[in-house]
Amino acid sequence: MKQELSITDFKVRTTIVVQWGEMDAFQHVNNVNYVRWGETARIDYFKTMGFIINQNPKKMLYAPILGFQSVKYISPVLYPDTIIIGTRTEEIKSDRFVLKSYFFSTQQNRLVALKTHEVVIVDYNKQQKIALPKAVIEDINQLEK
Repeated sequence: MKQELSITDFKVRTTIVVQWGEMDAFQHVNNVNYVRWGETARIDYFKTMGFIINQNPKKMLYAPILGFQSVKYISPVLYPDTIIIGTRTEEIKSDRFVLKSYFFSTQQNRLVALKTHEVVIVDYNKQQKIALPKAVIEDINQLEK
C-alpha cells in the first residue's frame, strides 16, 4: 500500500495565502494562479539550493531556466485558504532536473494540485543549454539528503 505524502516530507516549503481576486467566475481559484504559485515555489527551491537569482546574468557561469511545466489539478481551491507547497527534486538527468511541487490546502487538509517543473541549465555567455553541472547535482543531493 502506497503511503500518502504530507507537507512534512519536504525540506523546501512555500506558503501561499489565497487572495479573493484569484478566484474566477466559476467561484474557485483560476488555474493560472497555480502556475504563479509554482514559480514562487521553484524560486524558493533555487534559493535553498544556493542559486543566486537576483544578479546580472552576464556575471553568472550558468543559471536555471524552466524548460517544461505541467499542472495536475486534483481539487478546486476556494477563498479563504492557505496553500502550503512542498517542492523536491524527483529526477536528475544529464541535461536537466525535474522538480515536483505538491500543493496542500490547509482548509481541505489534502493535496489539491501537483506541478512538474523541468529545469535546464543555460550558459548565459554562450546563450545555450549545457549539461547539468556536477556542482548543481551536488547541491541537489545535499539539499535532498
